[in-house]
Amino acid sequence: MISFIVPCLNEAGNVWATLITIKTACQIKGLDYEIIVVDDGSTDWTSRNVTEYKERHPDERIRLIKNDKNYGLAYCYSVGLAISIGEYYMAVFGDNSEPLEALLAILDKMGTAEIVIPYINQSKRPFFRGLVSNLFITLVNLITNNHIRYYNGPVLHKKQNLLGLKGTRAGVAYQAVILSQLVKKLSYVEVEIPFNLRSSG
Repeated sequence: MISFIVPCLNEAGNVWATLITIKTACQIKGLDYEIIVVDDGSTDWTSRNVTEYKERHPDERIRLIKNDKNYGLAYCYSVGLAISIGEYYMAVFGDNSEPLEALLAILDKMGTAEIVIPYINQSKRPFFRGLVSNLFITLVNLITNNHIRYYNGPVLHKKQNLLGLKGTRAGVAYQAVILSQLVKKLSYVEVEIPFNLRSSG
């Protein structure tokens, strides 16, 4: 079983598509799954839309957590981890930036290594966003002496490997902190994935 954590901040216009993408990917792969949506202090209709989705799809295992204020990605990731029941754990962002093809590429590698690390072609991103991302990757690799191609994607972990790790206060860099602790001692595989540019929110 795989647990998906879906952090959301004002993703009313994107969260339905995200949930449908996860459901479709798991159906194609024949996987048992759960989805934990964390509304991280949204001021739009994100929670209402998730609740409506749950009501229309009562057969799906979806839980909604609503934070009283914005705590950030690392906090949401940790909250989901604490209540997840799957053997595997993976964050899929509520902005629907990961298309179906991306999730399938990651899930295809599930079980081939302890960690599946997706990466994207930075040249396909807006110039400034790609530049900042490449600088971040280079800096982290220099500090950690790693050679990871991308740190901030929807990494697939075995849940047991995440328990007790530091990283809950690392903000948007939480996955870099987690990977820096794990890749020295666990096997991993990298896979290129496509991505969607944000359409709303």
